[in-house]
Amino acid sequence: MAKRSKKSASLSSARAVVESLFSHLGIADKIEQHRVWLIWEECVGPQIAAQASPLRIRDNILEVRVSHPVWMQQLQLLKPRLLERLNAQLGETPLSDMFFRRGHRVQPEQAAPPKIVLPELSDREQEEIEQLVATISDPETRKAMQQLLTKQRQLDNYRHSS
Repeated sequence: MAKRSKKSASLSSARAVVESLFSHLGIADKIEQHRVWLIWEECVGPQIAAQASPLRIRDNILEVRVSHPVWMQQLQLLKPRLLERLNAQLGETPLSDMFFRRGHRVQPEQAAPPKIVLPELSDREQEEIEQLVATISDPETRKAMQQLLTKQRQLDNYRHSS
């Protein structure tokens, strides 16, 4: 029982660290909104999910790819109800609108992510990350957080160089 409690406490503290980091980076709201991919089928139902899928979020507007113009028209009529259901699940980070785009629905497992080669971090950047995670007492959590921060910094560097 003590092991479960310790592990639960460790996960709670790791979650708090991650949430604090996301908040510090100013991306907590965006990450919360992107939960829409996880809750989409539950909120819209399997029939609609078979014909439409989230594509992207820009300025709090969810863009949805729809398989057929008839479905686009139907979803336009259902938009207020769909937004209400999605926003009820998203909580404090609601979507302001939905935009429907005609296109072939891509199954998540069929979508191939673009190949990105992330740049290496400088010694100074690596030291900064090590200093940030140094206060985390659990080695497993510290390592996971260091990997997360490293990937995020590499991605930021990649975006700034492109």
